[in-house]
Amino acid sequence: MSELIDTLASRLPAGAVRLKQRASALERRGDRWRIALADGDTLDADRVVVATESHVAARLLRYVDPQLGALLGEIVYASSATVSLGYRRADVPHPLDGFGFVVPHTEGRALLAGTFSSVKYPGRAPEGFVLLRAFLGGALGAAALEGRDDELAARARRELADALGVVDEPVLTRVHRHPASMPQYRLGHLDRVETIEHKLKSLPGLALAGSAYRGVGIADCVHSGETAAEYLL
Repeated sequence: MSELIDTLASRLPAGAVRLKQRASALERRGDRWRIALADGDTLDADRVVVATESHVAARLLRYVDPQLGALLGEIVYASSATVSLGYRRADVPHPLDGFGFVVPHTEGRALLAGTFSSVKYPGRAPEGFVLLRAFLGGALGAAALEGRDDELAARARRELADALGVVDEPVLTRVHRHPASMPQYRLGHLDRVETIEHKLKSLPGLALAGSAYRGVGIADCVHSGETAAEYLL
């Protein structure tokens, strides 16, 4: 994902991208928008695309339009974690003849899915090694994320061992947590999104984009961003 973002950023004018600048508030100033930054600085803009998670957008817009902020805050999110494990190829008995697997909830496992990352994305592991990634958490597995990072890694290793027969120690272990990052499209979601989009029409120069609205896949998010840009331009 970072390669995609870095490539996009490289095609923009120097200084057009400001990294690690947290927005703390958004307000309408006449026919323009003002973005307040956490460091006390401000940015003024003719048009703004808010591409955060909807619960962040709700906080940014709560004083611009309280009803819009409330609607955005009603979109529920789940948390997840990934455990990346590097192994010597000889220590993995499974042929890895695919891109990974998903685990049904009926299995009673913490593991939601496993990805053979170095098979799916060439170059993700050196010759003679493989990179596997375990996904845990989600709407039905929040309890799995309550443990420490080392406990998450141990749980992932045990369940990958059951699925793939890997019993040797990994040569690399990385745990990454993603709190409140997975939007849940509950019953009535599309009606809520249509109401949100209707309310945006009364706020010229403002658009929303991201996984919270009409699709969580990468292609969906790209389309969401393109649609927001076309709408504002």
